[in-house]
Amino acid sequence: MIRQCTPCSIIGLILLNASFSHAHDVDYLFSLPLEKLQEIEVQVASKTKESWLTSSGTVYVIDRKDIKNYGWRDLKEILSAAPNMDMLYQYSWLSGGQRGFTGNRSGTLLMIDGREVQNLLANEAFIMNNFPAHRIERIEILQGTNSTLYGGNATQGVINIISRLGSEKSTIEAGIIIGEVNTKQANGLITGQYNEFKYGISASAFQSDLDYDNLKSFVFNNNEFSRNPTLDQIRNRDPNRFKNKEKNLTFDFNIQYHNSYAGVNLSQMENMSGIERIAYDFGFGDDSRRGYTLTYLGQEFDATDALSGFVELSVFREYKKKFRLKAENEETATSFDDLVLFTEREDIGPSYRYRLRSQWQYDPGHSEVWVFGYDGWRTDIGSKVRYVDTGTGTEKVIPDTWPTEKEVSDKHALYGQYSKTWTINQTSMVKMTSGLRYNQQELTDNAWLPRLSTVYQSSAHHIWKITYGEAFRPPTIFEFELVEDQSLESQTMKMIELNYTHTQTFRDIEWVNIAVLYQMEAKNFYQKVFDEERNVWQTIVSGENTVEGFENQLKWQGHSIFGFFSLRYLDADKTTVGNRTELLDLPKTKVKLGLGYTWTHRWSTSVFINHWSKTFTEANTIDGNTTAIQRIPSWQTLNVNIAANDWQLSGNTRLDMNLYIENVLDKTYYHSNPRGTSPYQFIQPPRNVRLQLELSF
Repeated sequence: MIRQCTPCSIIGLILLNASFSHAHDVDYLFSLPLEKLQEIEVQVASKTKESWLTSSGTVYVIDRKDIKNYGWRDLKEILSAAPNMDMLYQYSWLSGGQRGFTGNRSGTLLMIDGREVQNLLANEAFIMNNFPAHRIERIEILQGTNSTLYGGNATQGVINIISRLGSEKSTIEAGIIIGEVNTKQANGLITGQYNEFKYGISASAFQSDLDYDNLKSFVFNNNEFSRNPTLDQIRNRDPNRFKNKEKNLTFDFNIQYHNSYAGVNLSQMENMSGIERIAYDFGFGDDSRRGYTLTYLGQEFDATDALSGFVELSVFREYKKKFRLKAENEETATSFDDLVLFTEREDIGPSYRYRLRSQWQYDPGHSEVWVFGYDGWRTDIGSKVRYVDTGTGTEKVIPDTWPTEKEVSDKHALYGQYSKTWTINQTSMVKMTSGLRYNQQELTDNAWLPRLSTVYQSSAHHIWKITYGEAFRPPTIFEFELVEDQSLESQTMKMIELNYTHTQTFRDIEWVNIAVLYQMEAKNFYQKVFDEERNVWQTIVSGENTVEGFENQLKWQGHSIFGFFSLRYLDADKTTVGNRTELLDLPKTKVKLGLGYTWTHRWSTSVFINHWSKTFTEANTIDGNTTAIQRIPSWQTLNVNIAANDWQLSGNTRLDMNLYIENVLDKTYYHSNPRGTSPYQFIQPPRNVRLQLELSF
């Protein structure tokens, strides 16, 4: 299947061979025997603690040991190992989606410790280099629709980052990362307890030039990159003008006193827009500052032995500032030197979301669980403001097209869920879960959102699940821009999936395999068109797309080896461009393989192999007059991590070291651009090396 990667196969066979012949006295890298797998608890599927293997839906867990073993630095790299996750990277924010739906990630709900950090302007799960791994305890990924419990934007799935701030043990850690293209990161983590107070603090600072030589060569190649004759002939061809810097800061704080808690999640970013929207000088075209601050305050209650819950208030603040390099004479200029350039600044915000959440859980017995809650919030989007030079000074102007009347909106929701478990014998049971949410919201239609799930465990090793769910994504402020529509229907998603989970022990190696068949149907896509009779823009809400697929994840652990194998195959509605009809921007097949081997209690080696089948995308033709379908070849990459952990320096001070090599074979490969035709593809990083050092005290 991975034809061009013979060395990868050889490495994998060597690691597997060695693992079976290794002495049995080597410490286990993992310490969970098979029966303990049932005790791993997740909350993302039903907002209540339940066994990972018998959770009410398809959930993938990537824990801290996985993160350290494979050397992943941040959330982007962690998610690249998840089954059926589409990652489209253009050297800025991460676009893509889940289960064959790609775009700006507005269908994936992103949370930190159960609190939404979706941006306010475009409903995006905005992922850059701003989720460093040092603060992550584990990632819980829920596949498919789950608006019943989570509301809007959970159409494709939910990603819940469980932070380390709630750790029960005292921790002091400091780390640095250094890599190529001036990549640097410093981070720290402190958790502990003082009298009745529990606290956790995390911080990080990251910067990188992100100006690999292959990237510079790519953007200057008109045939591969832009195919926009109007712009290509007048752009500055000086390679030294290319810039793609990114900086970001994160700060997290949490404090608990008995049942009261408060905290902050802050992320501030300064970045270019990658290679998606390069302007005349290949760098300055879209410099932006984006950031959010989530502040929360809550109280937990234990009303009775059977009834518990919480009430929480939160404020989410977001601000966006852009600088664009523009030209007054783009249509008449014949070279970069002819352009009459000026810089335009555009701000949106600050914008706010004020939220009140309350959820209660009632456990009348060991076999029943009720969950019910209220979720209400006001969104106050800041106006789009452009700074215009009037000759006598700079004036702030709100564009006429900006929908100021849509900036403020209120939403209210009530939801409930009931779960009942019937025990058949010691190793088998049936669990049925049903939920319903009513969403009342301005600017779009109200919605009833059901979800049903049945779990049948026929023995200690065999589990079957079937799940049906509905979800929605409300329109964004950008989708109201330019139009006169007073309200728009939400995008909707329906899903049905069949999940079979199997656990097994073979030659002292413990295996867990999750296999899923699913069908998902999305309706109501937004398209802006100009009504010539009325001389206004309007948004048409129409269209549908169905994706059917199979995904599988196999994980194993035992003695000195660990690993996983993930596979996805999907089929979706095709698109016609010219005289060709193809599935666009989606590789039908993806394979992800991780292999690890522990040499001693300190030294370990792991490899991660990623394979995508060929992809088709819509691209400008060479002359720029029309578009056509372009083929992006299949590719394979190999990443290697060498770890030396738990070196005692002095007293309780210990050192962990990781040497991470990305794209070891230095393959040239591309991601497609599902959001546009120029550029139609994004070149990915060449071989590069980074070193990570982490001290614990």
